[in-house]
Amino acid sequence: MHKHKLSSIVLVVLFLSACAPLYEKSYSARDPSIGWQERQAEFRQLTKWQMVGRVSIAQDKKAWNAGINWHENNGVYLIKMMGPFSQGGFHLDGTPDQVILTLSDGKIVTSSSPQALLTETFNLNLPLSALRSWLKGVPYQGGTPYKSIEIDNQGRLKYIEQQGWKINYQQYKTYGQRQMPSKIFMSHPELSMRLVVDNWKYVQ
Repeated sequence: MHKHKLSSIVLVVLFLSACAPLYEKSYSARDPSIGWQERQAEFRQLTKWQMVGRVSIAQDKKAWNAGINWHENNGVYLIKMMGPFSQGGFHLDGTPDQVILTLSDGKIVTSSSPQALLTETFNLNLPLSALRSWLKGVPYQGGTPYKSIEIDNQGRLKYIEQQGWKINYQQYKTYGQRQMPSKIFMSHPELSMRLVVDNWKYVQ
């Protein structure tokens, strides 16, 4: 009787052990595809944040380097470009309806589009609206769908081609409780850009 009970217990343990990996494989958040879906859902809701970093831009055999400080607050944003870029930098204050560009000499220009302002003022075609999503490591939903995409084994965006841009996510770091892009390389037929992030902050 004792041997019979012991054998039954062993069989139950072996059965449960055999079933465990199947359960974890189906429902574990470590699955890249599940992690990617969860990440997109979370980051679509991340509308209050600040990113501080450095950017290098190359266009028509010219190159600029600048510090960048980007604040987002539910569609209202402030972007500061500092340093040698554009003779001292500029500020972009934007809402969904209007953007105000302030140059280092105090000159002010307004428009309904941040891209149009940069193109008209500096002949610089930067997709600022899409960048608000790409910086967080998610596709841009306000334009054309992406042409191709690649996710790493942790469910994070590794590569995306969208709006004529090819974006490579070279590195992620943990800021607070989130893993955020810390090194992004972007290329377009007209220009290329490299962004190195020094810090991410989240506003409650």
